Amino acid sequence: MTPRCLLIYIMLIASMISAEPTCKPSKNNARNIICTPGDDDYILEKGLVSDNSKTERITLRGCRITEVNYESFQGLPLLKYIDLSYNRLSKLKLGSLDEPKELTHLNLSYNSITEFPLGIFDTNTKLQLLDLKGNKLENIQLGILDPLPNLKHLDLSSNEILGSTLNPYIFDRSPQIAFMDFSRNDMRDADEDLLHAFQAIEFLNLDRCMLNEVPAFATKPNLKTMKSLFLSVNQISEINNPTTFANMDGLELLNLGWNVLKSLHEDVFKPIRNLKIIVLRNNKLTTIPDTLFKGMTSLSNIDLANNLITFVPVNAFRGTVVKNLNLASNQFTYLTDNFCLELKNSGVRLQKFYFNDNPWQCKCLRDILTEVAKYGIQYNSAKYDGAHAVCVYEDKYCHRHESFNQIYVDLYDKLITKG
Repeated sequence: MTPRCLLIYIMLIASMISAEPTCKPSKNNARNIICTPGDDDYILEKGLVSDNSKTERITLRGCRITEVNYESFQGLPLLKYIDLSYNRLSKLKLGSLDEPKELTHLNLSYNSITEFPLGIFDTNTKLQLLDLKGNKLENIQLGILDPLPNLKHLDLSSNEILGSTLNPYIFDRSPQIAFMDFSRNDMRDADEDLLHAFQAIEFLNLDRCMLNEVPAFATKPNLKTMKSLFLSVNQISEINNPTTFANMDGLELLNLGWNVLKSLHEDVFKPIRNLKIIVLRNNKLTTIPDTLFKGMTSLSNIDLANNLITFVPVNAFRGTVVKNLNLASNQFTYLTDNFCLELKNSGVRLQKFYFNDNPWQCKCLRDILTEVAKYGIQYNSAKYDGAHAVCVYEDKYCHRHESFNQIYVDLYDKLITKG
């Protein structure tokens, strides 16, 4: 071999070596194999991480893997965890996941997978967590999830799924799913029976799903086990049916923030007997029904910030256990006289109260500041350091009349515009 050919050969070998990820046991756990990327794209083959009777976890995160060949995970009888996230996979070959039969956690997030071949999970019957977020899935083929009766955590967020194409029977063999994330997909026209097989759901995320109403599939009677429901960043404008959440008596957290809500039925939240946290911030609410939260004995956190509310009745909070109340960035010019005392007398024990960035009458604001100081209630004191305009009209009286509101709101807008 000539020197020139030898040099080319050495360079070729070096490039091949540099393309291969480097894998070694974790410092804290020899059973945990962690790989770092080479300098080029790589097809995962038998030999890199296979054939180790002690390996339990393999992390191939961001290793520029474009394909997983057959037998890549052969000879790993204890393998329970595979992380293939942040790679360059567009598909998986049927049979490429057949070897790790003890697998419980599979992370395929942030690849470019468009679909799965039917039967891809046939031998992974112990799988509990499947993370598919950040791919390019448009649909989940009926039968793909059938071999996964133990699946508890399924993340489909940030894909290109259309709810209208999802077969309502896709989850029938995985009834124990407790965590379900559809966020950042278009779920507007999903079948109302989509989740009818669920028996243990606790967390459902429908954030950024292009919804213009609370979807029927998210409030069915079989979902009473649900504890957290995210409906934030959608286009829901009203919830005027008092039975909307009739089956949600186990719910503890409801997030309706960042919608376009203008109206709420006064009894819409009453069926949610165990609700602890409600987020209604960043909507277009102008009024709060007089009994909206009344008698909700578990409710401790209410976030109404960034709406257009001008008046909130004390009665709306009677019978609750509200500790944290956020009324910041609305259009309040005053609150009911002795607002904090009235809440205290009704059993409410406020610990944190945010009321900054409203067009307050100065005397009305001083009344509130006096009260929170008197009762030891935390508030956003940084907003009241003397460096910012915090009220718009100075008078020796607090004018508690709705007719005055627009005057102070207009003054506040001018004040803010001037900086």
